[in-house]
Amino acid sequence: MKRLLLTLMALFTGTHLFAQKIEVSAQAYSGLFHFGGRSATASSTVVQSSITGNPDNYTNNPYGNKNAISYGIAAQVQAVSKNGFIFGLQAGYEFLQSKVNIGQYASAVYYDPNVNYIAPAHPDFTVTGHANLENRFINLNPYIGYRLQLQKVNLDILPGIDVGFNLSTYDTGTVKDNDDRVYTIDRKINNTPTDVRLRFGLAATYNQFGITVSYAHGLTNYESNVVSDTKFEAHSELIRFGISCQLL
Repeated sequence: MKRLLLTLMALFTGTHLFAQKIEVSAQAYSGLFHFGGRSATASSTVVQSSITGNPDNYTNNPYGNKNAISYGIAAQVQAVSKNGFIFGLQAGYEFLQSKVNIGQYASAVYYDPNVNYIAPAHPDFTVTGHANLENRFINLNPYIGYRLQLQKVNLDILPGIDVGFNLSTYDTGTVKDNDDRVYTIDRKINNTPTDVRLRFGLAATYNQFGITVSYAHGLTNYESNVVSDTKFEAHSELIRFGISCQLL
């Protein structure tokens, strides 16, 4: 990561020499986020991991392939050359969540050294609801692009990468059984990896105001630490729609 930052600093130092101008803008956006890959799923089970005291419910497979509303804010600086080439860096905060439907509630089997195991407190039963995997990131987006001049509108084509540094990840949700009893899911997930994604974006600007759209495809496997004969793989997928305001 130090090498990447040094490269970006050198890039901006060099581009400043031939840049037509430096542009600084602020952005706000919403989006749709989900997981792809062979481990991503549309439905899963809630598991009760404690049979005494307050139950600690969690989603058996939280990597949902259903979209959920996400959002973010960012600041961006870019150098635009006389030939239309763009060198830029965007940094921001993002709240990204995916969704998975829940159709069953289950009790896990727990080990007891005296009797070898404790049987589940109750058999599995049907529930309805969904769970979200909520991720909070500091995101860096270095990019190189090109500007097209369409009358009074600047259209920027912006391929690059996302580097999402995870701040926290929570498995959350609520489900109900047939008697309308509610079961809550609220569990922190540790050791979520830094999420690296390929990104392609477009930005259309008129005067100082603009609209943005981008798509990002994750390269990071969220289940790379799972030890199994079966390959587990879940990567992020994100579409963003936003507005921007040029400050300088």
